[in-house]
Amino acid sequence: MTASSPQRNQPLRLSHRWLLLLPFVWQALLAPAVNDIAWRPLGMPFAMAWQMAGIVFASVVIAIVFRLDAAAGVDEEEAAFLAECSRADGEPA
Repeated sequence: MTASSPQRNQPLRLSHRWLLLLPFVWQALLAPAVNDIAWRPLGMPFAMAWQMAGIVFASVVIAIVFRLDAAAGVDEEEAAFLAECSRADGEPA
């Protein structure tokens, strides 16, 4: 048994992954609400500007979740999983 074995048995705290629903809410649920806004930022329809802002917003949310995953130790869990799969397939680790 290694020193990391007891840590691997503990469940990871991944509750921050619920943040990934925010871009969906932005694009799917709020788009009909902003469809009738007459304001035209930079000369384009507001709905188009909303969608473009949603792309930036989704990228920021994904980056935040990526950082929180790294802080939660997902990288170590993934490395252990890949090592275990390699051994099961008969490949050298």
